[in-house]
Amino acid sequence: MDLSRRLLAYALALVAACAPPPRIVPLVRAAGLPVAAPIPRSTPLEVVSRSTAVPDPLPVRGSDIVYGDVETALGVAVSSATAPWAETERDNPVALRGGWTVLVEVIAADAELEAGGRVVVGFEVRATLRTRRGNVYLGQTQLGCREGGLVAAEEGAPVVYRCMIRVGRDLAGWLAGGVRLDPESG
Repeated sequence: MDLSRRLLAYALALVAACAPPPRIVPLVRAAGLPVAAPIPRSTPLEVVSRSTAVPDPLPVRGSDIVYGDVETALGVAVSSATAPWAETERDNPVALRGGWTVLVEVIAADAELEAGGRVVVGFEVRATLRTRRGNVYLGQTQLGCREGGLVAAEEGAPVVYRCMIRVGRDLAGWLAGGVRLDPESG
């Protein structure tokens, strides 16, 4: 490598090393979300959230902000949105035998601060429903959301949570009519 290329590589490395670290916005605390205690066995639906090949914290393109606690915030949002459905199913025979677990995996995520000062976030999730007793597979679906708001990136937690709540509500709709709930009925 000649001298000019070495100097250029050194200069680029120096600039990258001088960049400030990203500022973390913890979604759970910033949006004021409740932190849920472990669920009792009498609760018919257990929500388990995971991130699959998605950075957590999630970088907000166009800013020095990253959103932390993506996985936890999604779990809280989905639990909140599906709670009314779970309550209506409390006397379901499967619920009386242990209920269900839904694994909600974030499979794609994006956050951006647009030039006009608008935060836009998007999530794609895969949800897999199984019985708690016997871990019997019942079904799987994919859901997504995209939300935006005219807020600074460091104030974008409510935008992220709105998107996640929409995923939870769509999931509740799927549970209410798009998937069999009893492994013995199919």
